[in-house]
Amino acid sequence: MTELKIADLLSAEEYDKKRNGLLSIANSDKETRTIEIGKNVSLLFENKSTVQSKLQEVLRSANVTVNEEVQEKLSAFNLLLPNIDHLKATMIIHCAKEENLSVVIEDKDGIEKKAWIQIGENDRVFGNSNSNIESSIIEDHQIAFVLEFNLSNLMIKDLQAGMTLYAGIDHPKYNIRTKEILKKTTTSLAKDFSSI
Repeated sequence: MTELKIADLLSAEEYDKKRNGLLSIANSDKETRTIEIGKNVSLLFENKSTVQSKLQEVLRSANVTVNEEVQEKLSAFNLLLPNIDHLKATMIIHCAKEENLSVVIEDKDGIEKKAWIQIGENDRVFGNSNSNIESSIIEDHQIAFVLEFNLSNLMIKDLQAGMTLYAGIDHPKYNIRTKEILKKTTTSLAKDFSSI
């Protein structure tokens, strides 16, 4: 997928004018591209729309306007985009507000190394935690990791052909496999490879 460039970003004034409409589009994309795995984990498979939305919101909230600072943020956010042979997902581990996040995380230590996807009859592909992007606490009850799922050419072709997609976690204290992923999600992920 083509990386985002400064020219793709809206100025603060222009973004404020179009913000509601753009957030609506991005939220629709997020909903389509999010896979819930049990009650504590979700995978948001990023694309240009979701990443640009996140970046514009960060620039807006931090009031970043200097080109060098914008470029620095842009470089970091481009690491979230899918590439020629892999999908990238933000893995969010969340708990109810009354639960203690540190206890939930400690109980599921290493869970970010145990997330997988499977396309048709192909082998499961476990996500690799991206060492270039640190995990971060989003809110008091959520933590996020960025995962890369490296796919073979056959897997990509099968995804584009509409083969069934599954996802899961293979962790001793969180062993869950989803039902068949919705077709609209599979179709959206497959489009990532046609735009590379």
